[in-house]
Amino acid sequence: MTYGVGLAFLAIGTWVACDAEPSGADAAGADAAPCVPLLTGITVVGAAEPGARVRLTAQLAAFAPPGVAEVIAWRVGAGAGELSATVGPSIDWDLSSELARHVAELVRVTATASVPGCAVEETVLELTVDHPSGRRVIVLLDDRVPGVEQVADAYAALRGVPDENRCRLSPSDPTSLPGDEYPVLLDDVLACVARARAEVHYLVPLYGVPYKVRGRIGDLGTPTVKVETSLDALLAFGARSVELARPIDNLLYRFGSSITGTYVPWLPIGEYRAANPEPIFIVSRLDGATAADTLALVERTAAADVLAVAGALAGTVYVDGNRGLPHPTIDPFGSYEGGEWNIIGVDRLFTDLGWYEVVADYQPEEFGTAPAPLVAPDALYYAGWYSFNAYADVFTWQPGAIGGHLDSCSACDLRGGPSWSANALRRGITATFGAVNEPYVAGMPDYDQLFTYLTQGANFGEAAYQATVVGAWMMVFVGDPLYRPYPQGSR
Repeated sequence: MTYGVGLAFLAIGTWVACDAEPSGADAAGADAAPCVPLLTGITVVGAAEPGARVRLTAQLAAFAPPGVAEVIAWRVGAGAGELSATVGPSIDWDLSSELARHVAELVRVTATASVPGCAVEETVLELTVDHPSGRRVIVLLDDRVPGVEQVADAYAALRGVPDENRCRLSPSDPTSLPGDEYPVLLDDVLACVARARAEVHYLVPLYGVPYKVRGRIGDLGTPTVKVETSLDALLAFGARSVELARPIDNLLYRFGSSITGTYVPWLPIGEYRAANPEPIFIVSRLDGATAADTLALVERTAAADVLAVAGALAGTVYVDGNRGLPHPTIDPFGSYEGGEWNIIGVDRLFTDLGWYEVVADYQPEEFGTAPAPLVAPDALYYAGWYSFNAYADVFTWQPGAIGGHLDSCSACDLRGGPSWSANALRRGITATFGAVNEPYVAGMPDYDQLFTYLTQGANFGEAAYQATVVGAWMMVFVGDPLYRPYPQGSR
């Protein structure tokens, strides 16, 4: 890859050759005549990544005198890395591995040329240095599971995840991990994180890695009773998670009010981590009924990426409330009214944006049961509730579709059975979320906030975690956390 930045050169008066003999005022430099430009910019060849080596070459102006290239002097900012030489037409720059720990960093390199009788001329290149997003991902897999390596290969190709960022685990159960095994699994994960070349922001478990854990977290309502909870939600807290015995505040949550439609803007995970020393991860998995189904999910994501970059995602937004009209006048946290407003907010968001058709129904009957709509074709986004551990097979999912159903068992079984999330994945949704056990309304994401953050430019993982109040609890997110429906922050 080649970059070039030059400085404009403006001269008034008479051009002189740069090797002219200076005399009088010229020799003192006070009234030096303008000279032929020497430099037009700098090119860099190589990837501008922390720890990488790039080649810098000064670009000479067309009429620069002979010998200028050999006396070009170079410098870089403090902490930006080491130069192979400080003088010459081309040099190597070893970028510091400490650059861009959590966010992209702008660094400057300066080339300076001077010849007798002419003012010193300088050109500056500003270079954005960052790790590719795939280097901030650790993929968790159990390579004893047939077909899972192919899933890892496909995801690595999509996101540029290096081979060394594959973390191989050996859980005793592919679905629900015994609680006493959790510390061992966590140690293995953290060892993989420590070996990565970049600060890790995302953990992506694959099909075959358990998504539930038993006997570690007390119930939200009765803390002394240990219940089966989301393994992914626990892993999000990293090293601290082994000490947790009950649900706690999700550190990534950003405050929002569904009833007023006001939300603290989303924050890129790198900016959060840069400001907060305690490691916390976004955990979103690639999963399904089989390894082949999971591979198909990766392929759907790749197709959705193409549409997203082109601003071509298309379809209908479906909203299914159940509290009737008029809407509730209150919105207490964790209440049914609060859950309804989480749904209403999705209607309001997309109606106000005007990007897609919105079909909203607030009768107690769900989609597929009259008088609610009987079918939901071309579904791009969905937010609704509440049938327990069930999926109404009325949706035709568009590429890039995201949706979730608020019920207490929406992801009890990600790989089969009647669970909403499992069946939505089987039918072609690109990203979904659900509860592995009773979450209470408080434990579910705020749907309106999740979709708001997506429309602002957040990726799926950022939007999901920043819209979920309770951490170390019941939520499991399924889909590529790096999937970003609106890379420019708009349609």
